[in-house]
Amino acid sequence: MLSNKEIRALSWKQLKSSYWMIFVMLILFGVIMGALSSIGVGFILMGPGLVGLSAYLLDVITNKENSDGSKFDVIVDGFKDSFVNSLVAYLLSNIFLFLWGLLLVIPGIIKSYSYSQIYYIIRENPEIGPMEAIDKSREMMDGKKGKLFMLDLSFIGWYLLGLLAFGVGVIFVVPYHRLARANFYNELREKPTPTWNEEFQEEF
Repeated sequence: MLSNKEIRALSWKQLKSSYWMIFVMLILFGVIMGALSSIGVGFILMGPGLVGLSAYLLDVITNKENSDGSKFDVIVDGFKDSFVNSLVAYLLSNIFLFLWGLLLVIPGIIKSYSYSQIYYIIRENPEIGPMEAIDKSREMMDGKKGKLFMLDLSFIGWYLLGLLAFGVGVIFVVPYHRLARANFYNELREKPTPTWNEEFQEEF
């Protein structure tokens, strides 16, 4: 599996040809979900929406015909065969996160990484059950939560720079971060991951 440094480099390279399309997609996604949440139905469509967004990002990094991110049609994938499964998976995972968060903040954060691959898994396996998708994500992230945490942590500097530019710069970081997470999943499903010690040494 690629190191986090290599994942960032790959994502940056891909972003050069797809940034504006990904940016537009994320803005549309945020506006639509925000509007739906304001009328009380956002929780119903958030799961399918996240599956659709995952489908789009995976398509950008794996489909040469959509390497520029201009084909938006895959965004509806979460509203087709996997609508119910993605809805229930979203509700269950958030209930579990809430319960873990009642214990302490740190267990809740750890579990959020355990569940981080749910929507990618459902996108590639539309018929998978909600609990099966949750369990599969936990299995895939076993021993790899630290690696994804380190990947997220490496973007903090970018976000801080974005905030210094009156917050406007953040909009340039989010597509990069999202693409890096999609590449993380793509690597995770195909190749073995280094141990925590190996990954720590690679990054530092």
